[in-house]
Amino acid sequence: MNYYDKFLEIVETLKEDDHISAILLVGKTSKAEEESFDHLNDIDLLAVYDNNRSFERQVEQIDNVPFDISYISIFDLITQVEDRSEIWVNMIIGARVYFAVNELIFGIIDRVKDIYLNGTVQIKEEEIKFIRFNLSNKLQDVKNRMSDVIVSSYLMHRLFDLTIADYYALRSMWQPSAKNLFDHLQIIDEKLCRMSKEFIYECTAKGKQIVLERIIDHVLDPYGGRLNTWAKGQYHISK
Repeated sequence: MNYYDKFLEIVETLKEDDHISAILLVGKTSKAEEESFDHLNDIDLLAVYDNNRSFERQVEQIDNVPFDISYISIFDLITQVEDRSEIWVNMIIGARVYFAVNELIFGIIDRVKDIYLNGTVQIKEEEIKFIRFNLSNKLQDVKNRMSDVIVSSYLMHRLFDLTIADYYALRSMWQPSAKNLFDHLQIIDEKLCRMSKEFIYECTAKGKQIVLERIIDHVLDPYGGRLNTWAKGQYHISK
């Protein structure tokens, strides 16, 4: 059986549950047409219940067709959206409604669009200062450990992830999932996308360090650049 036929069969089975109020296509499945289903790595679905129950996930092959189905109550979905969960905002913003018994799911999607377009919380000057110092301090840690290739390489990859997260935080933008990061960067910041790929491709520790330093400068320069000292004052106790 091909992927699309199995998809139709599974959806019909889900619809037999009277408490399923909506079925959404998520991830790459949301953009797939009938003829392209067989090219998906798996079929991603979100089933929404109209009653209160625990969140569940089903990841398995069904008749040799890979499925990844999440099951969530409408109440938990609303809570995740209103709490501005990065995972759920990113999931719903690109979702496509395949089945709905009422208009409520469309209202939730409209709400997600509003949240997404308004961006994340605008960070304060003190937080910007902390990001500048934190990235600068961690970069210096990397430089101090370049004689240990294993440790320095590990630290650089962690610092790269943090730098990308801070890039989005500084700009009050929603960070996309890891799978969609480079596609998104290509749209919003081609230079950062190019440098990020260069960092991933680079094989030598020294080469990675040089590229990472350029990435950090690119991220921080619009906000005052690197900050290597912190005068006595308030500081994030957990960071």
